[in-house]
This record gives sequence, structure tokens and C-alpha cells, in this order.
Amino acid sequence: MRCLHICNDFMGSKVHENLYKNLNKLDIEQTIFYPLRSNKIGKLKNYQKSFDCTIVASELLKKYHRILFRQKIKFLYKNLKTKLDGANFDIVHATTLFSDGALALRLKKEYNTPYIVAVRSTDIDTFLKYRPDLITLAERILRESSKVIFISYALKEKFLNHPLILKNKSRLEPKCLVINNGIDSFWIENRSVIKDVNPNKILYVGTLIKRKNAVKLIRSVLDLQHSGVQCNLTIVGESGALQKKVEQLAGSNHPTINYIGAIHDKATLKKIYNSHHIFALPSKGETFGLVYLEALSQGLPILYLENEGIDGLFDFNVGERCSSSDISAISTNLEKLIKNYSRYKIDEIDFSEFSWENIAKVYLKLFKTIL
Repeated sequence: MRCLHICNDFMGSKVHENLYKNLNKLDIEQTIFYPLRSNKIGKLKNYQKSFDCTIVASELLKKYHRILFRQKIKFLYKNLKTKLDGANFDIVHATTLFSDGALALRLKKEYNTPYIVAVRSTDIDTFLKYRPDLITLAERILRESSKVIFISYALKEKFLNHPLILKNKSRLEPKCLVINNGIDSFWIENRSVIKDVNPNKILYVGTLIKRKNAVKLIRSVLDLQHSGVQCNLTIVGESGALQKKVEQLAGSNHPTINYIGAIHDKATLKKIYNSHHIFALPSKGETFGLVYLEALSQGLPILYLENEGIDGLFDFNVGERCSSSDISAISTNLEKLIKNYSRYKIDEIDFSEFSWENIAKVYLKLFKTIL
């Protein structure tokens, strides 16, 4: 089986790398077409040396392609046809609806190659929001696809109930499929159980960008502390417009707020998880949120936002979901986590469902049903 992955974010996320490496073990001949941006050239060379799949990069995208979407697709398709024989693939996997799906649609029109297309948060929060002029294209991509993939139930519901998509919901729903992302085998092989403690140590792991709401979380913890609820917060992360603000708040509220920067070593991060009791990431725009699963694997109940990330993934209670990212809502749900700590059913999670090896087998089975 010969599969072409059109992957707009191949080097921006480990998710794609993990999936493709595990598909390799199943004897799928894979080619990755990657739209190249200037800040990824050095990284691309390293990948081409070490990765088992064939990686074909486009010519360098121009800055104006960020705005002129149709010109970008025309440019990329010309590149793809120059570098690859479009007739040489059995199936195409487009990893985003708009940017990758538009190329998959053209390949199907020209070569009748079936494709699956994934919908991600960017498709909803950027393209549907700011580019409604592309909705007709999106409808064609969805209509011609063999399957539409979502990596969480929350994302699927958010997409199908979007005002621009809702009229097509009944037609689309039968071809929609949720396939979760996986987590690194380290977390599956080194799980911890929920602790028998008086829970007061809260942990945040993530970049310090606005939509992840680290500053609101800090203020929520400070409000709880001022109201007599004993708790403290550790922030792990860096990179983002709010980094200086987080450092400032941590500096003026130590030891209630502790900022320790980024941690990349998994063993060190595991020790940090194990020294805390609750994981809180009230983040908007989460496609899936692997970090929630990492925290759950270490026995930490979680705080997350309604209709975001892993909301709906489990049919039993593993934490508290906030109906909004307001400071008061975060505070209320943190207090619930502290009071109800022993009631969360983290031990019922079957983490083998989040093994990349098993997820790759799900994709292989899907490919075979289409061909």
C-alpha cells in the first residue's frame, strides 16, 4: 500500500512523526509532502537524514501565501506534481481540512485517488472564522473525501455544529470518525496511581500563550488562597507572549506561585507530575491536548474547558470541566477538584487505546476498508 501524507504541520508536532513511524512498522510505503516555511529549513535536513519515510518538501512558501490561500494551493500543487508522480499512490491522507485537503481534492480530481481528511482546531478557529469565502471549497473537500477524521469528540461536535457546517451535518456525520492521538510510550509504561493525600499542589504544563490561560489560572489560585483554600501552583513552560507576565506574577507571589520554565526531559517531568496532585490547563482551541493524558497517566485528575481538547473522551469522571475560562469558573472547579479528589476514576482508563502502535493499526484498517 502506497500512502501520501500531505502534512502542513509535519515538523511542528511530534504527533505526525509518531503516527508515521508506527505505520512504517506495518509495511505501508509512505511519502510525506511538506509545505516548507523558511524557519523549518534546517530542521527539514535533519529529518530527511533520520526519518524512514520519504519526505518531499515544497519550494519555500512566500509570506503573501498566508493571505492568498488560493494562490498558495496553486503553488503547492504545481510543486507536488513536479516532485511526485500523483498517479503513484493508493490513498492520500490530508492532515488538515483546508490547507492539506485542498491538495488532496485536486489529486482526486486528476488521478481519482481516494483520500481521508482530518479536521483540526485551526480549521475551525482560523479558517471557518476568518475565511468564510472558502466554505464552498471546504464543502467540496468534505463531500469528495472517503472519511473525515477528528482526534477528539469535542472537536467533532464543535465542527459539525458550526453555523457554516450545520446544514451539511446529517450528510457528513456518517463519514465522520474519531481517532484519538496517542501519547509517548514512556507515559504508558511508567504510569502512577492517584495519590492518597490532602491535595493542594496544582500543576500547569504548556506554552505561555493567551489561549492557554496561564495568567487566569494564576489569578484563580491566588483567589482561592486568599479565600482560605490552601493550594499552590507550579508553572512548567515557556515561549509565548505571556512569559514575562507569568514570571512577574510568580516572582511577586512566591511560594504560592512557582515558575520553573520549560522541562524537556520526560523523566524529570514525570518527577514533577508525581510531586503534584492536580493538573490544570483551562485552554481554548485545543485540538486534543496530549498533556492531559500525560497528567492522567501519572494519577492527576484534570481541569479542562468544556467542548475543548479531551472533553467527551471518557464516559467516567477524570476531572472537572469549566464552562468558561473566567477566573471565577476556574476557581470554582479547582475547589471541586480539591474537595472531590478521591472520587475521580483515573484507574479505569485503558491507556493502551492511546498507544501509537495501536492507533497506527486503526489507520491501516481504515485504509484497507477504503481501497
